[in-house]
Amino acid sequence: MPPRQAHEAAPPPHWPEAITYLTRPRLSATFPPSLIPLLYYPATNTKFTPRPITHPAHVVVKNISTPGHPANGQLGLFAKRKIQGGEMIIPYLGVIHHTLIPVDSEVKEEEEDESDYDLSLLRLSHADPRNPFPGHHISIGIDAAIMGNAGRFVNDFRGIGMAPNAEFKLGRGEGGELRMEIWALKGKGIGKGDEIMVSYGKSWWGARKG
Repeated sequence: MPPRQAHEAAPPPHWPEAITYLTRPRLSATFPPSLIPLLYYPATNTKFTPRPITHPAHVVVKNISTPGHPANGQLGLFAKRKIQGGEMIIPYLGVIHHTLIPVDSEVKEEEEDESDYDLSLLRLSHADPRNPFPGHHISIGIDAAIMGNAGRFVNDFRGIGMAPNAEFKLGRGEGGELRMEIWALKGKGIGKGDEIMVSYGKSWWGARKG
């Protein structure tokens, strides 16, 4: 693993020293410049310049010490105040990367994902006219394994609650860039002090069985 880079700002309490705290998403060093316009709509930007994001005051990262909790001894994301249903909680920051998948490849994209913190932002078929790589499908994701913000600590609801109270949704930053966000599910919202929980999805769990 490469040496950890400096935090972009003072991280929130309980932040692991080994994880670089980000205030904006970063592009992987190998991310092709030709794919940057795909992160914007309309696709006019050729430089990736998202604006800094401060840690929202309504969430807190806390140590989990509840026996039986799947993340006991680890960290979770909690509400510091009542979060209304349908409210955006926090953007999910990390390193934006790409994968080129040959059209004739039999390897599924899920089999290539090794990080537990990697979310999909965009997938393009080889036939998409925006695709600059002939003969390849393109997958663009954001990985918060070694760099990210507090969004990386949101846990799956399984083993904690009856159902998730939040979800991952694609959104747009203030600069128009494509990003992943965590939103409270519509309904009763999330109570003060409650853990914020999403569903990682069946494919995430299926890839980690055995």
